[in-house]
This record gives sequence, structure tokens and C-alpha cells, in this order.
Amino acid sequence: MVIVDKSRKGQLAQLAKRIRAARVGSHLSQSVLAKAVGVSDKAISSYEKGRAVPSIGKLTKIAAKTGRSLAYFAGENTNSEEIADKIAKVEKELAQIKKLLKKNPK
Repeated sequence: MVIVDKSRKGQLAQLAKRIRAARVGSHLSQSVLAKAVGVSDKAISSYEKGRAVPSIGKLTKIAAKTGRSLAYFAGENTNSEEIADKIAKVEKELAQIKKLLKKNPK
């Protein structure tokens, strides 16, 4: 883990957002992702807040666990990643609908 100086924080905000979006989109907790990557959940939190940058090895593990490409984390969107994001959002909405239906059966 590399600690980021304040002058570079703006440049790394996108990486931080993408790490968090990939984790949330994959329905992973920080703890679960941390175990898969081999770091603490506090390290994942630091990555997501832009306070630290994962090494390329750790980023590769994050990409593998979340089903994203390294290009996604570099800021390059591809159609397949955009589709995966949309599918993840729909799956989340469906899960919420199922919960509501279980609470209010007819």
C-alpha cells in the first residue's frame, strides 16, 4: 500500500471511486474483498477514500475478485463493463423488490 500525498489526491479520486463501485457492484463487503486481496479491511477503506493506492498486484486481485479489468480501474470504460454495471444495478433492485414481496405477501 502506498500512502498518497495531498497534491495527488485529486488525480486518484477516480481510482478510489472505481474501487468502491466495483466492490459494491460485486456485492462484496470490505472485509470479504480484503481477505481475497490479502490486506486488511482498513486498507480497502483507504483505497476507496483515496488515502492510499494499491500496488499493481493488489489491484489485479481486486479486479479479479470484482470481475473488472485493469482498464476499468485506469478509467477506460468498455461496453462490457458498462453492461456489467447496469446488470449489477438491476440485480440490486430485484433483490430489494424480493425483500419487499416477502414482507408483504398477498
